[in-house]
Amino acid sequence: MIRVLHIMGCSDAGGISSVVLNFYRFIDRSEIHFDIALTVPEIGQNAKALQELGADIYFLPLKSEGIGTFRKALSELLAEEKYDAVHVHENETSYVALQIAKQMGIPCRLAHSHTSSPYEGLKSELRRLSGCVLNYHFATHVIGCGQKAGERVFGKWNMRRPKALVLPNAVETERFAYNEQVRREARAELDVTDCFVIGMVGRLSEEKNNMYALDLMPRILQVIPNAVLVVAGNGPDEEKFRTKIKEMQLERYVRQLGRRSDVDRLYQAFDVYLLPSFTEGFPVAAVEAMSSGLPVLLSDAITRELAFGTAVTYLSLDEPDTWVQAVLCWVRDENRVQRQQEPKQHGLDIRVAVKRLEQLYQEVVQ
Repeated sequence: MIRVLHIMGCSDAGGISSVVLNFYRFIDRSEIHFDIALTVPEIGQNAKALQELGADIYFLPLKSEGIGTFRKALSELLAEEKYDAVHVHENETSYVALQIAKQMGIPCRLAHSHTSSPYEGLKSELRRLSGCVLNYHFATHVIGCGQKAGERVFGKWNMRRPKALVLPNAVETERFAYNEQVRREARAELDVTDCFVIGMVGRLSEEKNNMYALDLMPRILQVIPNAVLVVAGNGPDEEKFRTKIKEMQLERYVRQLGRRSDVDRLYQAFDVYLLPSFTEGFPVAAVEAMSSGLPVLLSDAITRELAFGTAVTYLSLDEPDTWVQAVLCWVRDENRVQRQQEPKQHGLDIRVAVKRLEQLYQEVVQ
């Protein structure tokens, strides 16, 4: 049995903990065991799900409260539990835990990048550069959830070296497969049976640029009068988003659903999927949408790793009219079922990604 400790921040729905949970659901748990160390002292929704699968949850102090305190707590945990691998999801500062793991004799040490957000200011850039060097030095492997995310945290040069790889945030593609009956039911529940549905799923936050979709709606309604925007997700901009809907008098044309656990059903109800983010480490929700056969419109700030999709379009945020025209192209769509296999064909099914992760643990530990 290979015992792996994953180190991350919080464990609520979404984000890094969802990626770890997805891997643990499909990994061979008779051969590989996950435990979780959190630096946020709360057991969120995903941590509870991980516990149900057999993972133990531990808490570590924030590094900002003192490196010595963090070092002592992690060293004691590693000494007591005898892990074979430490898998750290703290982007440019992962090296702190990796250095401790190396000193404790942990054979497999993974640094995992999940962000492609740009750095602002000299201090942040210096932190990034030091992270590029130190993460690569202390890790046995550095992993990007996408090429762009890997280059952002570990550096372009390091992502070309032997210890680097891309492990995409893959999804259970079959879960999202198109189903006509589910589509009819979901559209009836949302009261959009006779509408053209533009969908968004994800966190309501500044980097996701959700407000852009609201700005597009008046333009879209001029050419598609029965258009409706359906938005699932919560986050810091939730109230701001709700207020803007009222200010723009779009109440009839926008459904703000909050956080949902049935996003696989929601994708069935959509006709096109929108993701106008300023930045994405790797757009998992877009892969989910593609797995249901949806056409997907992405901002050109997002990694091009989904460009293989025959219904994937990258658009400039500076040109809103091109977004409207792109939406209009999909008012009639007859190839949805045929397209839904594309993510699986390009290695974005969770079962493929899990096999690669299993091999990585096994190769280093053995």
